[in-house]
Amino acid sequence: MIAGRDGKDPGSAGRSFYYTPQYARALKDLRIGYAPVDFTERAEPSARPAFDAALAVLKEAGAQLVETKLPDFPYGPMLSTILAGEEGSIFEPLIASGKVDELADQAQIAGLKASQDLAAKDYLKAMRIRRLVQTAFADLFAGLDALLSPGRTGPATKVDQPLSPPPGAAPAAPPAAPSNPGFGAIIPAGNLAGLPALVLPCGFAENLPVALQVVGAPFSENLLLAIGREFQSRTGWHKRRPPA
Repeated sequence: MIAGRDGKDPGSAGRSFYYTPQYARALKDLRIGYAPVDFTERAEPSARPAFDAALAVLKEAGAQLVETKLPDFPYGPMLSTILAGEEGSIFEPLIASGKVDELADQAQIAGLKASQDLAAKDYLKAMRIRRLVQTAFADLFAGLDALLSPGRTGPATKVDQPLSPPPGAAPAAPPAAPSNPGFGAIIPAGNLAGLPALVLPCGFAENLPVALQVVGAPFSENLLLAIGREFQSRTGWHKRRPPA
């Protein structure tokens, strides 16, 4: 959950946000949960030196890195179910009118049409489990100030490389599953639990940016910004750009 009211979104939080760096806690006072496997086995080899250096910066700043596991939930299927229910409701007029077929993305068309068949019992079950996820993360943050993971396992996608495979392309072989999932589900988990996050450039691999992700408890934006501010005061990666 992110602070700041949106008058066009009745579900937005009514809590105000003011950036107050003068009241920031020092990194040496923070306990930051992480999974070491995210920066070794799960990280792409080219990005590992950048991650190692970034972790060293945080440790030198005094941050207490605590080995942590995420609460055990089926985050991916839960999030897919809830998103299908929401998009099926929001885009119902587009789907019912048939204009959905005018979209360029065939997979998106198929997904929107399939959302109309989602059973209410499945959506409600996912929402009930979502409340358990939020409670589990509240318990986790009772002993931690933030969570840390790679922004992605490797460097950024090249500008001329499509984010999705072209139609008809053979699917890529899935990577070997790591022995420890680490924080691999942190993005869907954060969406379900309502956790704010900040992504920080932390190096380069193959001439492309590599990044860290810092995740906090609901409404902890000031803490995340303080961590990012301190990290960037000790590094210069946010000022560097990939070569043209």
